[in-house]
Amino acid sequence: MVVPSLLPGLLLLLPPAVRGEERDETEKAPDAEVVVEDRRVSESLAQVSLDRDALEAFPASSADEMLKAMPGLHLSAHGGHGKAYQYFVRGFDAVHGSDLAVSLEGIPLNEVSHIHGQGYLDLHFLPTVLVRGLDLWRGSSRPEAGDFALAASAELHLGLADPGLLVQVGGGTDRSGHGLVAWRPAGGGPTDFAVAEGEAGEGVGDRRAFREVRLAGGKGGWLGPARVRAFALASDNTFESPGVVREDDVGSGEVDFYGAYPEAGGGRSSRLLAGVEVARSLEAGGWQFLGWGGLKALELRRNFTGYAQYADHGDGVLQAQEGGAAGLRLRGWRHLEGVGSILEGGVDVRGDRFDQWEQGLEPDGTIWAERVDARVSQGSAGAWADLGLDPWPWLSVEPGVRAEALAIRLLRRIDDLGTPVLNPRPAHAWAPVLCPKARLSLFGDRPWSAFATWGRGFRSPEARGVEDGDRAPVATADTAELGVRWAAPDASVTLVGFHTIVSNEIVFDHAAARFLSSGATRRLGGEVVASLEPFRFLRVETEVTWADGRTLASGEALPYAPRWLASTGLYARRAGAEGRATCGLRGWFLGPRPLPEGFYSHPAFVVDATGHAEWRRWVLDVDVDNLLGTRWRDGEFVYPSWFDRSRPESELPALHVTAGDPFAIRIAVGRRFS
Repeated sequence: MVVPSLLPGLLLLLPPAVRGEERDETEKAPDAEVVVEDRRVSESLAQVSLDRDALEAFPASSADEMLKAMPGLHLSAHGGHGKAYQYFVRGFDAVHGSDLAVSLEGIPLNEVSHIHGQGYLDLHFLPTVLVRGLDLWRGSSRPEAGDFALAASAELHLGLADPGLLVQVGGGTDRSGHGLVAWRPAGGGPTDFAVAEGEAGEGVGDRRAFREVRLAGGKGGWLGPARVRAFALASDNTFESPGVVREDDVGSGEVDFYGAYPEAGGGRSSRLLAGVEVARSLEAGGWQFLGWGGLKALELRRNFTGYAQYADHGDGVLQAQEGGAAGLRLRGWRHLEGVGSILEGGVDVRGDRFDQWEQGLEPDGTIWAERVDARVSQGSAGAWADLGLDPWPWLSVEPGVRAEALAIRLLRRIDDLGTPVLNPRPAHAWAPVLCPKARLSLFGDRPWSAFATWGRGFRSPEARGVEDGDRAPVATADTAELGVRWAAPDASVTLVGFHTIVSNEIVFDHAAARFLSSGATRRLGGEVVASLEPFRFLRVETEVTWADGRTLASGEALPYAPRWLASTGLYARRAGAEGRATCGLRGWFLGPRPLPEGFYSHPAFVVDATGHAEWRRWVLDVDVDNLLGTRWRDGEFVYPSWFDRSRPESELPALHVTAGDPFAIRIAVGRRFS
């Protein structure tokens, strides 16, 4: 087999941004693709793009984990296999997505005013086989990115790369099983697909069981001179959550490192998302229309503190939300003759409506308190423009702007004491947002180049925090970047410095289970990204990010966000007449993070590996988590808790941890049919 012959050579432990080689022309489907060219205005050097080959070589078992290809980004899965990840990027603790904007073919995926956190970003509904490409942008200089694009943004591209019918089954040492059926008709392009995927497992340790079902379908074609595509995705996920365990209980042996308290929770998530896109490209420009809509439901049970707040009932909480969102996008671009420039712009409209609940939960599942019962209607309308100017061959200037109008309607059905409100009246709030942007590039076509960017991003407010008639408190972030790059045919090095000012930081208080405002903050940091391609089939990439986040008023370090994140990857690809193979080995280092009360987290070093091989009609996938078997802490939190009621209660803060993935191997074998 091809993969085993390559894996012994992957001994370097050091990743993220891998640009895969183009496949040989003999491997490409002869059919025209029904996709829209996505970038008219040239991007800054802060962009990372991955094609399907690069994604196959990057160790990632879910669509969420593919985002780790962004320099300076780390994920924490402390909520179990089914809850949204916690995101850390460039000194931001973005919690479940509050500062990281992610879209799928232009459809925003972050959820506004979510019951479990502003910007809630859950990508478990998306089959990884359908992620055909990924674009990543650090900073906030991209006018197209709207709400939640404070620290970074990303765009996922949808499509099935290979034609035919693929049937695949597999399992792993983490007590998991997986099945996949993916079909792209002969003569169809990547936008023609049908996918059914199921996954279930018990996990390693206590309360880590999960079950996931995903369905997807897409069709592309032509409507006169315009290209058209439609797609739909659906999922239903049930999962357990191990929650947190106290570090002192692990040290005394009362709780296993991979254990869980009886109060730990779980949940269920379901989603339906559909979109229709019509686009036309002309020699002088083009346009695109996108309409989309979806439904989402989440039920989540959790207990971070045991019995510290409510000794008689326990601190368990049931959170639930269900509703839908819809929107449209109209975008156009045009080459302006005679001035060497490109003008790109668009309009985005989005509306959300959902009901949400929060209730106190007894250990046996009995509901004993009503805390939130509300209906939220939230809308936004935005317009953006980006102008690319090339006044001289050695200079590119790209001014841009985004303007947004936000409107919120909140109907509370109970008051702060949990008492039903008779004849409730909705509260209304609104806010305008203006986000100027600019990018400048020097000597972009030479071995040595430089760039500078400045941009303002914004985060919409949570509906439950607004007052009737008020101007909604929108948080903004101004980010400036300076960078230089040296590039050769087989190597490159990029150095970037950045500085970000956030007008109003939100920090999650795990004891109160609420987002709290902490005022204005700043991030100061830098990145080094290096790439080397010693052979046509082999690429080595290394990146190091340092970010220091502090409050402006006191100068205190911001908790939880990592200061140091480094990774190195070695990625290989070979293709022949009867098959091909890709494989990757990635090691990453997470430095100590400042925690509340003067604590610091433990550093972590983890190595993951992946391999994908195709020989004639057979397909083999191998994924290895935590190759070195490191016992590492995925999450660390500091606050008072009381789980063992046989001991006296203490109000002193304690360190709580969640276990990172242990060593595990997953193997899947499949066969393609014409």
